[in-house]
Amino acid sequence: MAASAFLALLGAAYSHSQETSSVTLPEIEIRTLANRILQEAGKLDCKPEDCSILVANFTLPSGATSQLGIQLADAFSNQLASQQKAIQVIERSRLQTYLEQERIPATLLNSEKAIRWLGKQLGATAVLSGTTEGQGASVRVQVTLRWCEKERAGPVEEFSFPDPDSNTDLNPIDSFPKTVPSSNSSSIPLVLRAGVGGVTSPGCSYCPQPNYTNPAREAKFNGTVLLQVTVSEAGSTVESKVIRGVPFGLNEAAMNAVRDWKFKPATREGEPVTCMVMIEATFRLH
Repeated sequence: MAASAFLALLGAAYSHSQETSSVTLPEIEIRTLANRILQEAGKLDCKPEDCSILVANFTLPSGATSQLGIQLADAFSNQLASQQKAIQVIERSRLQTYLEQERIPATLLNSEKAIRWLGKQLGATAVLSGTTEGQGASVRVQVTLRWCEKERAGPVEEFSFPDPDSNTDLNPIDSFPKTVPSSNSSSIPLVLRAGVGGVTSPGCSYCPQPNYTNPAREAKFNGTVLLQVTVSEAGSTVESKVIRGVPFGLNEAAMNAVRDWKFKPATREGEPVTCMVMIEATFRLH
C-alpha cells in the first residue's frame, strides 16, 4: 500500500439541486416482489429474532443514484416493513444521515463488498440493493438481497413498468449535498482560508501516510478522501472535516493520520496565522 497526501485549495463551493420525480410507482409489483424477497430471506436464515434489512438507494448501471432510484428504495423499504413486522427494516433516514456525514458518492458503493460494508455500518444483517435502467418509455428494475457477514445473495428479481419521463427521472443525482462547510462552522473564530487575502498555504513538515483498513485492503479499494483541515498558527491540526469521502473506514483512517500531522504554519504579511486548507489523502494499493 502506498498513500500520499498533498495540499490543495478548493476553487468554488459545490452546488446541488434535486427535482422530485412525478412518476407513479408500480405498487402491485413492489408489494409482490417484497413478499418474495421476505420468503427468500426466510429460506436463507434471516429469522425475525436476529435479522435486520437495510434497503440501499437503487442505482443506475454507472453506480450513480437517481431521484427515481431513491423513490423505489423508499417504497420497497416501506413494503418490507409493512409485510413483516418481526424483521427489523432499518429506517432509510439513517442511511441518508450516514451518507451525508461520511459524504460517500453513490458510485463508490457500487460493488458487493461496499454494499456489505455499508450494511454492517448501520447494523444490518442483509442489504437489499437494486438497479434501474431506462428502456425507451419504461424502466427495468432489478433487486438482490445480500448478506453482510457472508458472501451470500438471493436470486436477482426484476420487473419493468412504464415511465414516459424515464430520461428525466433517471438523471444522476448526488447522494449528499455538495455544500462545503463554511469557516463559520469551525470551532475557531475568524479562521482564515489559505490562498485568500494574502494568506499562504501551510506546508507539511511531518505527514506520515494514512493506514489502510482491512476491509479496504480486502476490497482492493483505491480512492481519495478530501478533508477540510484547520491548521493552527503553531502548525498543528485543530480540527478536520470530510468534504468528499470513501467507504471501508478510510475516512476515519485519513482523519486519524491528519490529526497527528505537523505543518509549517500559513502566514499573512510574514506572521503565522490559523487557517483552513483542503487536504487530499489518496489511498493506492500496489
